[in-house]
Order: sequence, then C-alpha cells, then structure tokens
Amino acid sequence: MKTSTGNGKVSLGNKLAFSAGDIFGGGSFNIINFLFVPFLTLVVGIPMYWVSVILLFSKFWDGLIDPFIGTITDGKKPGKFGKRRYFMLIFAPIVFVALILLFFPWNLVTDSVPLKIVLVIIMYMLYATAQSFVLIPYYSHASEMTDDFTERNKVNAVRIAFSLTSSIICVVVPGMIASPTKLDGGRSYLVMAAIFGVIFAVSILVTALFSREQIVTPPVRNKVSLKQFFRPLKVKTYRQYLGMQMCTSMGMAVMSSFFFTYCDFYLRRYTYLETMVSGASRFPIATVAAGLMFFAQIIALPLYLYLIRKKGKRFAYIFGAALWIVLAVVLLALPAEGAIQVVDGAIKTTEGVPDWAVMVMGLAIGLGIGGTMFIPHSAFGDVCDVGQLYFGERTEGAFSGLTNFLNTTAQAIGLALPPIFIGMAGYVETQYISKELYESYLADPVLAVKELGMALDNFKATLVGDTYQIVPMIQVEGAQQAIRLTLTLLPIAICVIGIIIALRYKLNKDLQSKIVALNQSKDDNPDYEQQREQLLNQL
Repeated sequence: MKTSTGNGKVSLGNKLAFSAGDIFGGGSFNIINFLFVPFLTLVVGIPMYWVSVILLFSKFWDGLIDPFIGTITDGKKPGKFGKRRYFMLIFAPIVFVALILLFFPWNLVTDSVPLKIVLVIIMYMLYATAQSFVLIPYYSHASEMTDDFTERNKVNAVRIAFSLTSSIICVVVPGMIASPTKLDGGRSYLVMAAIFGVIFAVSILVTALFSREQIVTPPVRNKVSLKQFFRPLKVKTYRQYLGMQMCTSMGMAVMSSFFFTYCDFYLRRYTYLETMVSGASRFPIATVAAGLMFFAQIIALPLYLYLIRKKGKRFAYIFGAALWIVLAVVLLALPAEGAIQVVDGAIKTTEGVPDWAVMVMGLAIGLGIGGTMFIPHSAFGDVCDVGQLYFGERTEGAFSGLTNFLNTTAQAIGLALPPIFIGMAGYVETQYISKELYESYLADPVLAVKELGMALDNFKATLVGDTYQIVPMIQVEGAQQAIRLTLTLLPIAICVIGIIIALRYKLNKDLQSKIVALNQSKDDNPDYEQQREQLLNQL
C-alpha cells in the first residue's frame, strides 16, 4: 500500500533538486564512454581486446551486487531521507574517490600489462559499486516524485535537461583537461577526475538533502534470490520498456565510446597525424560535434513532449530511432581525408567532409538519439504503476535494480563489442618500452613493425623517466575501416531491434490513468480483481 503526500503537482524547486542528481547520472557515463577507452589504450597501454574483458568483468560484478542494492532500498523504512535518498547521502563522497581511482594512470606505477589490467578491474568494480548505490535509489526515487502522468513527464523533462547539459559539459571539458596527446603519462586524467568527482558528489548531495518524494510506501522485505531479482520480467510492459532502454544504452555506448576515435583515426586521420608530428593545435571537430549531439537532445525535448501528447510514447520512440538509422547511413557514407601530400616540407591532406557538415551531422544525430533516450526515462514510473497492479505491491527498488543491471549490461556489450572487432582488425595501442628496446627498433625497422604493428615512424615517442611512451599517430587501414563500420552498422542494427520492440508497447496515458486509479482503490473496490484483469489484458 502506498500513501501520497501531495496532489500530484511537483514544485519547481523540488523538480530542480531532484534533477540535480542526474548531473552525475548523465555526465559520468559520458566521461567514461568518451574518455575511458582512449585512456586505457593510448595512456595506460592496455591492448584493445583486453578492454572488452575489463568492461565485461566489471559489469558481471555489477550484476552480482544490483539485486542486493535494489532489495535493500525497498526494505528500508522511510525516514528523514526517505527510502532512497539515504543511500545517495552515504555514497556521494565514495563516488568522488572512486572516480579518481578509475582514472588513475597505472602506467606510472608499473610496466606490467597484466598487473595494469587487474588494477583497472578492481578500481572499476569499486566505481561500479558506488555508482549502483547512487543510481538504483535515484531511479527508484524518480517514480516516487508523483503518480500524475503529465506531471511525471514534466519532472523527467527537467531531469533529462540537467542530464544532457551535464553530458555536453562532460563531453567537451574533460577532453580539454585530459588527453592522450598531452603526453604527460596520464597525470591530467587525475586532475580531470578530481574536478568532476567534486561536481558529481555535490550534485548527488543536493538531491539527497533537498528533494522530496510524494509517494511513500512501507518497507517491502523480500528474500534476495535470482527468482526474486528477475521477478519484474514477468510484467510484459516492463520487458518492452526494458528492451527499448537497453537498445538506446547499447547504441549510445557504441556512438559515444568510439566517436572521438572515428574522427581522429578515420575522418580526420591525416590531420591527427600532422598534429601529433608538429605539435600544432587543430580545430576540435570531434569535441564540437559531440557537444552538438548532446545539445540537440536538449532542444529536442519540446518536440518529443509534443509527440507524446499527440501520438504517444511509442510513436515518439520509433520516430527517434528511425531518424537515428537514416543518419547512421549518412555517417557511413561520409568521405575521410585523402592521401598525404608533402608541400614545401609540410604535411598536407586532401579534404574529406567539411567541418560544418560534421557538426550538422552531430546535431542531427542528437535529435534522433534524444527520442530514444527520453522515452524510456519518462516511462519508468508508468511501468512501476503496472508492476504494482501486477504484483499487488510497489517495489521500485526491485524494478530499478534489475533495470540498472540490464541497462549497464547493455552498455557493457555496446562498449565491449567494438574493441573486439577493432582489435581483431589490427588496432595499435600505446606502448611503454625501455631505451634499449627503442634503440633496437631504430636499428631494425622490420623488428619494429613486427613488435609494434606499424613502422616506428607512425608513433610519437616521448621519454618518460627511463621509459619511452610510444603513442600511435595513425592506425592501419583495417582498423580504420573497422572503426567506421562499427560506429554506423551496430547502431543501425540496434535501432531496428528497438523499433520492433516499441511496436509492441501499448501503455498510453489513458491506460496509465486507469491503472493509477485502480491501484489507489484496491482496498475498497469490490470489482478490483475483474478490472485488474481487464487492464492487464489490454497491455
């Protein structure tokens, strides 16, 4: 049984306090998605195919702990900080520490690749634990803000605006602070992690201390088991919602984690080489285009709110996914820079697609992504209403725990598949070698190609202490094509699956209103069971 402490309306201050928490939710994912793979391969020196192992192992750990976290939050008695905000309050400072450790440059400590891999996995497990203890309660808290369909959409629109604003900042600013091209051994990544760790911790605290839920439910103490953990999957509407959410997460993980790599090592491959050779600055086309991609998701919110009102959430999701597919096909066809020409001793390139076109593409793709991202977020509370009707009790924590697990699993798959394909195609990572070995490569170019994967001239060598940091300035042709195909074909396939799932989603405003009303009248409605069956059959 639930009680409501309001009339369904959520004040602006409460919306802002609640939405502050998604500064962490939106921003942290993009720091990791955009920076973590280049950090591991081009700074720490971990081979691309091992990146897949790191991501998958970390998400396996995430899957082990999520059932406990969701059950723990459902079972807590509401207090001063509700059932959920208490956990955000405790784990906010831990997020700060964990983010710093996640971006710690272990290449400064050891040259052993196996030891680096183990250390990164341990730190990722710590970060994943802190993240889950914040985000599972946070997403559960979202469904408790109000049970009004229209007001819930408004709350989530403000939240998504916060999330996307944070995403833009976390796409543009961290890359200005920390980059493999700085050739500082990764120290700039520590500075970046410390700055954003503080921002994220404060944003979580704002939500924990100042937001207020309207829906208050008694503790629900269920035994932790696989059966209990996966129980929400019995609800068909939840499975459909989850499918749309997972497709978005997987596609976005592919797009964000390799968009910079696509621009640097394919679209602007020779400009990147020239920059590394000369040390000159260049127009940050990847950063600008990625920033526009997330800015477009903000300006798309009124469009998708309009589509929801006129056509429903299913139509809005399908519209966004279809737009993303069309633009991914265009992205596949964009021409890369041509062969190098040497003019007066300087490296010149034949122009590929102009910068303005890349920026327009980033903006347009963001409009499509915006729909596929906003709709599942706005539908979570509606799905919890269906879950309450189905099970007879409200357990947002269980739904949130399973959603977070499967959503992060989808992200892990989206992050892990490209490194496998690209690694198999011959992608070359940064390596740390001794002075003696570097000199042997200079003396024997054939040995250098055999051991490094490319000629030594294709690397930027920097002496760090007694070790040379060898950073690739270009990638082999096979790796370039693998990067291009991965960034386009995988999202197309994922969006097609998302559309197929969305076509089966039947929950609309009218049904949701009836479900909320029936849930509230459960104890004094003699026709409750009959009406319950009728509503469930319509879904």
